[in-house]
Amino acid sequence: MNIIRDILITLGFMTRIGPVMEIEAEDIGRTVKWMPLSGLVMGLVIVLPFWLGLFAGKFWIQSWLTVAASVYLTRGLHFDGFADIADGAGPYPDPERFWKIIKDSCSGVFGVLALVLAGLGQAVCFYYLYEAGAYGAVVWIFVLGRLGNALMAMVGRPLARPGQGSLSMVGADGFSIGVAFVTTLLVGVFGVSPAVQGLGLLLTAGGVLFLFRLAKRVGGANGDFLGAAVVLAELAGLLAFCALN
Repeated sequence: MNIIRDILITLGFMTRIGPVMEIEAEDIGRTVKWMPLSGLVMGLVIVLPFWLGLFAGKFWIQSWLTVAASVYLTRGLHFDGFADIADGAGPYPDPERFWKIIKDSCSGVFGVLALVLAGLGQAVCFYYLYEAGAYGAVVWIFVLGRLGNALMAMVGRPLARPGQGSLSMVGADGFSIGVAFVTTLLVGVFGVSPAVQGLGLLLTAGGVLFLFRLAKRVGGANGDFLGAAVVLAELAGLLAFCALN
């Protein structure tokens, strides 16, 4: 029962799909291991209508709706974090300036450009997945994205700043990362080729490394880094598929 509760908490925390539940701070840490599973559920919800024939053959519409559904189902949290990191890192400020920008609720030019490039990039790449009839690959993209979140939580633990993001980082121990990684691998077995999965994982590692080095430079990591990791990992998987198919 505790596992089921933790999975439901993860779905409610990471997406709109799960129920709204009363949770404690320590519950957030236990969501790390189930993050890729939440991506699996979200991916299935998004892909199912298209697999059943909705907008069949209209790959651009399917692609655009996939990105739109992703933003809606995640409340835009990951893209928000991605934009905040881009705003803070864009002008290469010192740490004090970086965190001042991060806390500002307004979006700057770097954040807007990052959102446009990421959203457009995802839409273009999803087109090729749908054109290839690779519905399993679409689902795997969302699983890989949540593995990126878990990996960033793990490497960001020593640099965690107070806030909701730090609650996830506390739970990013070896066992949780192992469960998240195995979940991603298993879904990948059914969704993509070994080569695509390998390249996707490699590119995801590169994105997480980039964020980790930025976190070290600015003296901390918060929830925005976790959200940015999701977007970068999804793009990594999409580029891997498009490069090898």
